[in-house]
Amino acid sequence: MGELVVLLAHGSPDPRSSAAATQIAADLERHLQGPIVRIAYLQHNWPTLTAAIGRELDSGVITNVRIQPLILTEATHAVRDIPEAIARAERDHRMTLEVGDTIGMDPSLGPALDALIPPDIPVVLAWAGGRTPAAFTSTQALADAWASTSGREIMLAIVSESGESILTAVQELRQRSGRTPIVATFTLFPGVLADQIAAAATAAGTNATTPLCQLPTLIDILDRRLGVQTA
Repeated sequence: MGELVVLLAHGSPDPRSSAAATQIAADLERHLQGPIVRIAYLQHNWPTLTAAIGRELDSGVITNVRIQPLILTEATHAVRDIPEAIARAERDHRMTLEVGDTIGMDPSLGPALDALIPPDIPVVLAWAGGRTPAAFTSTQALADAWASTSGREIMLAIVSESGESILTAVQELRQRSGRTPIVATFTLFPGVLADQIAAAATAAGTNATTPLCQLPTLIDILDRRLGVQTA
């Protein structure tokens, strides 16, 4: 009998985001060579988690379902929205779901991003921010670990429509180091946030890396997360 893995993403009104999420699901399914892998969304896009699970259960071949959040940090979506979606799906389908951890603080992300940036260049790590202390703490810890292994100076900056935080961080690092930093895009998918990061980087006279969905290591991270899930 079969196993279903559902990647649970936030969702976005930008079609580039859902296209990238669908591609990740297809790539992971090929990589795992066994489980069926599908995508579901918390908002904006279809299917919901309940609908994605129900569609595959109707086939009659699924006996186990595992949920892997496609969420970077332990922010509001991780601590509130995902548990609510899990509870609804468990209630509607009368089953217990295995749920993995968020993926963003995997230690391999630092080296993967580092490979995109020339040596000795400082980095502004641009992220969405979060309303929970855990989101900031874990993101800062990733930046600190990356800085420790690479020798780079790395500063966090929160994405906004104005780009003010990114502009300020670029200016500060440029003044301190005498080098123009690169902006590392710490978002999973293309869309509004990634566009704001790119625009702020351009305004600051520098470049931004692409969203994390384009990193080959993402599939390896998901594979590891699925390997250590608990019910």
